[in-house]
Amino acid sequence: MDNEINLGLGLNYTVQEDERGVAFAEAGFYRDSGSHLAKLAGMGYQYKLGKRWRLGGALVALQSQTYNRGNAFIAPLPILTYDFGAVTLNAIFVPSYGEYNRFAVFGFYFSLPLAK
Repeated sequence: MDNEINLGLGLNYTVQEDERGVAFAEAGFYRDSGSHLAKLAGMGYQYKLGKRWRLGGALVALQSQTYNRGNAFIAPLPILTYDFGAVTLNAIFVPSYGEYNRFAVFGFYFSLPLAK
């Protein structure tokens, strides 16, 4: 487990947005801590913390050889987002959980908005 910077790329579709928050669907990938390609897709909601920051989470399906012995699984995923307009930068954290995920993961990924 020597890949400490877990950058990736995703596509984000805003389902609903109001002054309080954003409901979204997202799919993407990132290079995980085990240097495997992790793929994810899910739906979530984030509360707006000012003009550019959002905090919330998503229920995602995730698959990587590093987690859960390579078997896909569904999990809650906390997400902190900074919105640049044309792209968003997202930070995630997944704690270790027994044999399913032996290593805590902290990662960043960029999302390209498909609609606002």
